[in-house]
Amino acid sequence: MINFEFDEKMTRKLFWETPYEREFSAKVISITDEGIILDQTLFYPFGGNQLSDQGVIKIKDFKIPIKNVTKEDEKIIHHISTEFHKKIKVGDEVIGKIDWKRRYGLMKSHSSQHIFSAVIKNKYNIDTVRANIEFEDISLSISQELSHEQLKSALQEINEICISRNLKFEGKIISPKDLGRYENNIRGNIPSEDQIRIVEINDLDLVCCGGTHVQNSTEIGPLYLYNFKKGKEIKYYIGDKALNLITHLNVDLLELSNSLNAPIEKVKEKSEKNMELISAYKEKNEILLNKTLEIAAQSPISKINDILVFFLDFKIDHKTIAKNLHLFPLESFLIIKMSAKRFRFISKTQYIDANSILQVFIKKYGGKGGGNPNSAQGTFEIEPKSIISELKQIIIS
Repeated sequence: MINFEFDEKMTRKLFWETPYEREFSAKVISITDEGIILDQTLFYPFGGNQLSDQGVIKIKDFKIPIKNVTKEDEKIIHHISTEFHKKIKVGDEVIGKIDWKRRYGLMKSHSSQHIFSAVIKNKYNIDTVRANIEFEDISLSISQELSHEQLKSALQEINEICISRNLKFEGKIISPKDLGRYENNIRGNIPSEDQIRIVEINDLDLVCCGGTHVQNSTEIGPLYLYNFKKGKEIKYYIGDKALNLITHLNVDLLELSNSLNAPIEKVKEKSEKNMELISAYKEKNEILLNKTLEIAAQSPISKINDILVFFLDFKIDHKTIAKNLHLFPLESFLIIKMSAKRFRFISKTQYIDANSILQVFIKKYGGKGGGNPNSAQGTFEIEPKSIISELKQIIIS
């Protein structure tokens, strides 16, 4: 237990003294527009980018839900609904109970962040610029880019600490005059306060921090990284969120391993080779598709009032057709059958409006779609059986 000098003007921070307790008794010392201030509390207020505790406070014979707790100077405000204000007075005795599952998850989250930040600082001299601590969900922004190989090495060490090395966390309150023997070893900034709380992890880290933490690192369990962008943005889960992903993705990876006919540790390598093959096939397919369009552009299926009509009975994306549209002569109209009921119309003549043609077909066969005079696409409810002859009737009429 940590020893504190307690001032009656401040709220005693039981969440520092006895962070594993779940219930406490206290007295109302002030009532504000936002909520109530107690002489002592287990509720951790929002701070240091760690979410506040939640729970209930019982006064007399009614319970008040606590969804948010904030700090104002040395007083901690428990936000309550205005309907309870008239039921409370200064001096009332209360019983508070925190949501332990949330608290413990936040303790583990914050503690894991200290370990993560300490490891990358010690290994690569990379600082943590910002950390957001939520329930079993942590986001970090770091000062320099971390390579994938560096991340692997760091994560290996972090998980060893959180699973098997059992390092002890210890919190202390010191005065600025006692900083001398600590400040050369402190990671991060040192606040300008009358009392400074430092959190130490044996043989790993020392930092100024007012958050709640576990006693031993093995309470945290494994981390699961789910986002890593630009070498500087890292997001990961702990607790049940991490375990759920580890379990499901492990089984999914086994299934993928079997489908690729490769050992699980070779899945990445085999997938990369397959991606190279797919990329090569895409290039060949694009060459063949361009050649097909070149041949198709020389073979109109019909001529209606000096307008050449082309029919392409295969799926082709809009970018590819736009890239090769110059192959088709002026005064031409293209019908592209994407599927049984899905069509794209492209007009290279001022005499035919592609969207107007589409709307005539939609009116007859149902469906939806739209576009402009040059290009329109739609899906019909019923497949047109003689789209060329119908187009001819529309154009002539």
